[in-house]
This record gives sequence, C-alpha cells and structure tokens, in this order.
Amino acid sequence: MSEQPPNPPIPGIAPDGRPYAGWGLRALAFFLDFLPALILTAIAQIFFVSSITSVDRDWSGGPTYQVLETRGPSFMFYLLYAVAIIYWFWNKGFVEGTTGQSIAKRFLGFTTVDQSNNEPLGLGRGLLRALLVYLELISIAVCGLGLILWLWPVWDPKRQALLSDRTTGAVVFKA
Repeated sequence: MSEQPPNPPIPGIAPDGRPYAGWGLRALAFFLDFLPALILTAIAQIFFVSSITSVDRDWSGGPTYQVLETRGPSFMFYLLYAVAIIYWFWNKGFVEGTTGQSIAKRFLGFTTVDQSNNEPLGLGRGLLRALLVYLELISIAVCGLGLILWLWPVWDPKRQALLSDRTTGAVVFKA
C-alpha cells in the first residue's frame, strides 16, 4: 500500500490552518503604530523651522538683502524626536516583542510570533525587528529598495517581510 504524499502548503495559511495576516492589514497596523511618532516628528519640525529667522540687511545704502539666520534646532526639537524614537521601540520592540501585539495589532486583532514555537519573539528579537522595520522605512525614503522589502509579504507564502520578519523568524497571524 502506498502512502499519500502530504498536501503542499497553501500560500497564506499556516500548517495548523491559521491564516497569516495579509499585507493590507499589516500596512494599516504599521501606519497606526507609526502615527504617534509621525505626529511628534511633525511637531518637532515646527520647532526647527521656527528657529530660522529672516533678517533684512541694508549694506552701505544699497539694496536690501534678506538673510536667513538660524539659531539651530531647539531643545524641544530634540526632545520630541527622542520621544518619537522611544515610543517606536517601546511599542514595536518591547510591547510587541513580549506580548506578540503592538498597540495597533491589538486593536486590529492579530499577533506576531516566532514561527518555530508560536510564542512572542521576546525583548531582544522584538527590538531587533523594530529596528529592521525602521530601516526598511528609511530605505524606502532613501533609495526605494525598502519598497521591495516592504511589499515582500504580498507574494511570500508565509506573508513575511523579507528583512524584518525573516531575519527574526517572525510570522504575523490573524487572531
């Protein structure tokens, strides 16, 4: 009697039958998780721009020249950026790493776990994953390469991002 070969894996579905979170939900969660940091950095930019002043100078009776002077970024600029970065790593690194859910993922109802044991990643890999997601975002802005990294879950069978998820062994499941 011959044994039946095992069924091939179904893209987007874990071997235990749970669906992986699709790209759209993951993108929405990323946006919701990133929104507080984005707002803080936007406010920080207002403090930076407000440090630039315009001064009219009239040299020796000639035409008036407009000179931009800057006092440099203020303390609030640096403070708001620091709070934004701390928030990002607290939410995506500590909270998601230790519980499996960032604030947005808890709201949307899915979780990030280790693909080998279905447990949260832990603090170390959670922080590493937060850093790699941040680097993916920066690489989108700088060279566009991050777009490929960020869109990778669209065609990946486990819906894993190429850099952040595969490096840390993370998968994201719908609840």
